[in-house]
Amino acid sequence: MKEDRLLQECIEYFSHKGFSRVLELIYNKYRSLGRFSGRVVLEKPDPVEKEMLSRYFGRIISGDRVVINVKEFAQKRFEQTKFSSLDFKDVLSYVLKKDVLTKKEEKESKQRQISDFLEKLEKLLANGADNEFVFQTVKENFKWFEGYFKKYSEEKLLGILSCSIKAAATKPEKIESLAVFATRIAHDPHFFDEDRDSGKIFLKILCLLKNVEYPKSSEEKAELLYMHNIIIDELSNWCLVYGIGAITENEKEDEALKIFALQRKPVILPLYTIKDYKQFFGYSKKIVVVENPAVFSILMQDLTDISLICTNGQLRLSTKILLESLSKAGFTIFYSGDFDPEGLLIADRIVQNYGAIPLCMDEENYLLSLSNNRISQKRLVMLRNIQSEQLLSVCRKMNEVRLSGYQEKIVDRLLKKIKTI
Repeated sequence: MKEDRLLQECIEYFSHKGFSRVLELIYNKYRSLGRFSGRVVLEKPDPVEKEMLSRYFGRIISGDRVVINVKEFAQKRFEQTKFSSLDFKDVLSYVLKKDVLTKKEEKESKQRQISDFLEKLEKLLANGADNEFVFQTVKENFKWFEGYFKKYSEEKLLGILSCSIKAAATKPEKIESLAVFATRIAHDPHFFDEDRDSGKIFLKILCLLKNVEYPKSSEEKAELLYMHNIIIDELSNWCLVYGIGAITENEKEDEALKIFALQRKPVILPLYTIKDYKQFFGYSKKIVVVENPAVFSILMQDLTDISLICTNGQLRLSTKILLESLSKAGFTIFYSGDFDPEGLLIADRIVQNYGAIPLCMDEENYLLSLSNNRISQKRLVMLRNIQSEQLLSVCRKMNEVRLSGYQEKIVDRLLKKIKTI
């Protein structure tokens, strides 16, 4: 009891704010050297710090820069106090409320903690060969998940990771909404929402399995989940089409799209509808993809025998699914978009991923489409990411002119060009 009272008194003494900065410096020095040695420097000590250090050392401490001998503080002087029977290292740990370990000891302790955690996680996932494969992937890349150790208890984190691993190992046979999938796997429709850590962990595991970077946008996230047969937003992710048909799961031509094509009417296809088709095709051999709805409308009315797709300024997952299907079916895809960094990046992706042919997207048409809208240097830097040979000359000219160009100004030339292909 006497020893306990002495320890408590010692802790109270060194917990004085006049010691707080010095003890942190000594703690960091110990972590580095593995012993109480060397020197630490207290910069611009305040009056309270000077007073406490003067009392402790038994000499006047002054100046704006105080050099402290760590061994003197932690051993020699400490052993001259009534607390000499105590271990200074233990006292330091109690006062700072953290273990006093060297960097090496801390690293070894952390590795033991991770090893024990992974052993428990593996036992939770013992059943299922698919679970084992995903677990090994997580184990080999566990640095992606170490940050969650400080945030959650071991039990909580085991629950989140085991459920996320099971989810990553359970690819739905058919397209399924994220909420339905989460309910089936975790009994919570919001378990894999991106604003939750469980959702972020699930996405990280999918990234590891697919060998891709963590999604930077909602579209990249949607695409990653779609690779796992999961969709997030079934209705607002849509694509505007004209003259496009589809084959259903039972190998029949979809009658609804056929009627729209025969009546020469456009139709909006949301993911909810797209996911149920096995294959898409064009009623015309000419598949033209444009960026702007206004241009889409003009082409649709003047060239009634072509098949059209509008990206509406974004390369949504719905559009990607259609383009991939058409590309695999052997259709030649033509693309025309606005002349700005964002438009050229969309064009580049469509050319690179689906073998599209740029339409009226050369230097001559760019100069004819010019507006008065200047392009900032920050946006021009985006052009460095473009890889398609067909777009490089217009990129160079855009870097010189620094003005945006719009499809609407060259729509007549676009109409004439389409008639010749």
